[in-house]
Amino acid sequence: MLCKPTFLYLCIMLIANPIYDAVFKYLMQDKKSAKILLQAILELPILDLELSSQEFASEIQHFSIFRVDFKARIKTHDNQEKLILIELQKIKFSNDDIFRFR
Repeated sequence: MLCKPTFLYLCIMLIANPIYDAVFKYLMQDKKSAKILLQAILELPILDLELSSQEFASEIQHFSIFRVDFKARIKTHDNQEKLILIELQKIKFSNDDIFRFR
């Protein structure tokens, strides 16, 4: 009987960090990713999600800001459907090592 060699395969997964402006913008432009994130924040199911507008202001008074707006149709806890507007802002201070989400 012939023995087949066995190989150990290593699987490495690289995960992009949303603290960085480019990654956050990319994730929020992807409807599926944005829906997952917003459902986790709202703790409500999102039935439909639409990207309304986005704005990037760079280096205004030592910080950069990325703002994105969504229109979402959600299902509330009492099974009603509501249309809501969501605004997310990501701010990075250029003079500090701390990044924060707002």
